[in-house]
Amino acid sequence: MKLTLLLGTFLLFGFAMGANPSEELSKPLLRVFPSFRPEECQDWAIRPFICKQCLREGKRYAQLIRFFEDGPYRTHGCYKEPGGFESLEEETKTGNANPR
Repeated sequence: MKLTLLLGTFLLFGFAMGANPSEELSKPLLRVFPSFRPEECQDWAIRPFICKQCLREGKRYAQLIRFFEDGPYRTHGCYKEPGGFESLEEETKTGNANPR
């Protein structure tokens, strides 16, 4: 009985300790901010220059937040409904490129 408990505990914690710490802890979070005028970007946007660029293109300022053990990592970009999130830092695009 004690051996089974010891073996079960070792297996359970052995898998947890073997996990890669650089892996994401959860699914990414997409925050889309409502902005209507460039003046609003100065009030709440973390990157006001990206917010103003998104407004000029007819999009909204957004952040894609990924959660890791060492803390959250934010990617800043623009969001538009048919195209999804477009990162301005990595020059990549996520989301559905071909909406219905």
